[in-house]
Amino acid sequence: MSYYLRKTLLQKIPLSDVTIWRMEKAGEFPKRRQLSPGRVGWLVSEIEAWIESRNQAAA
Repeated sequence: MSYYLRKTLLQKIPLSDVTIWRMEKAGEFPKRRQLSPGRVGWLVSEIEAWIESRNQAAA
């Protein structure tokens, strides 16, 4: 499995860290995964699917 770490995710998604956190809590964004103590990541496949769904909704 491949993961986006926070820095990479923030470069890919034009949203703030706080906005992503709020969207996660509301169930509007893929949940982060605990990779190790102090490190989280988001599954690349889930993020790519989320981006695609946003692109389709905008079309």
